[in-house]
Amino acid sequence: MNTLLKIGEFYIEAQEQLQLLLLTPEADMNRFIRTDKLNNPGLELAGFWQHFLPDRIQILTIKELNFLNNLTEAALISIFTKMFSYNIPALICICEGDIPKKICQLANDTFTPVFISRIESLRFLKEAGSYLYSKFAPRTSIHGTLIDIYGVGVLLTGRSGIGKSEIALDLVERGHRLVADDLVNVEKTSDTVLMGYAEKLLQDHIEIRGVGIINIRKTFGIRATRTRKRIEVQIELSDWNREEDVERFGLVDVYQEILDVDIPFVRLPIYPGKNVTVIAEVVALNHLLKLIGEHPAQELQENLTRQIKHKQAQHEDFGLSDDFE
Repeated sequence: MNTLLKIGEFYIEAQEQLQLLLLTPEADMNRFIRTDKLNNPGLELAGFWQHFLPDRIQILTIKELNFLNNLTEAALISIFTKMFSYNIPALICICEGDIPKKICQLANDTFTPVFISRIESLRFLKEAGSYLYSKFAPRTSIHGTLIDIYGVGVLLTGRSGIGKSEIALDLVERGHRLVADDLVNVEKTSDTVLMGYAEKLLQDHIEIRGVGIINIRKTFGIRATRTRKRIEVQIELSDWNREEDVERFGLVDVYQEILDVDIPFVRLPIYPGKNVTVIAEVVALNHLLKLIGEHPAQELQENLTRQIKHKQAQHEDFGLSDDFE
């Protein structure tokens, strides 16, 4: 997904968090930020521009500003005329004091946004990086229902009308929490983490065929919903087919790839009368067991293997063949 973020939007949304003050009133606030990465020019200030990254927001800390304060006006003009010629998204100075006035003059002449922030540089870099990462994170939407079951984010998928919303409603009645119904927005917040959430307009609502739209928060209380949840398990509901090969033992873990993240996957055939709600709870609990190193199916297989080997050893001790009854 190619994401573009206007510097004006960045300023409005992050102004309070990053304590940003705009120093160039003539700046073009419609410039685009095209990446979540920040750039701290160092060698560029010494005249080496070969590997300059102009598509990033440029950051000057107290170290670079102290260096600039010791330069002549002619040197400052040379550096920032060059930098601003690249049409950078913005320049942010992180310092307690003032910055050279010549920088702001050159920035105004080229309509380049220049900000100053008074917070500590490491904190700024962390919070600005986190904000930008959330803006540029890979995203997708999935037709399904996301429920928090015992603290595990369970994504229910399957064909339309198979009963995802009804199962979710039953789970809410049993004390679990609805995150999103019908359309789940998915955001990749790190290499291994997917966060799911509802469209703002649909948040807290669920559709039950024959009944209509239900507001879960108003019906069951605030405990019954949450705004976001990590997606940790996917359960795909499918119609029962006697001829279809279905997992019986669970010895091999199966995964579904979403945004290049592998999510534990369970395909669950359903038919009228099957208590899918309890099964969904068991899937969540089983996932919690695996997180602490417990794997019930594998443990059972290991116990059976040990017993078989033990009986075979007993047969050999008594000189009996394996087919002795």
